[in-house]
Amino acid sequence: MIECTPDCKYKKLLEECEGKRQQEKTSELHKCKEQNKVKERRLKDLNKKVLLLTVITTVAATVIGEEVLEFIGEWLGLLEDFNIGGGNTVTGVFPAPGTLGVFALAALFPVRRRK
Repeated sequence: MIECTPDCKYKKLLEECEGKRQQEKTSELHKCKEQNKVKERRLKDLNKKVLLLTVITTVAATVIGEEVLEFIGEWLGLLEDFNIGGGNTVTGVFPAPGTLGVFALAALFPVRRRK
């Protein structure tokens, strides 16, 4: 490389160019950080929405599941009234309505098994 003397006219030009380059780098870095902050905020908002929708879905599944189980229970009660098959009654085991929400959560968040 060629070295400039202290009174060289190109030395000032070189220093100005280096200063401009440094300012460009700084401004680009600032823009990048600002964009990253915006993306982080969006991700946080989306995570909040996902959590809220998960809770709403669980509650809705519990309420709807309770109604469905009551309907099935009534339907099975009607079958018992018919006494089909010589007096045999239809029996079954049904989970409590509150447990349907737990089953929904288990389906949404599967457990990873170790190998």
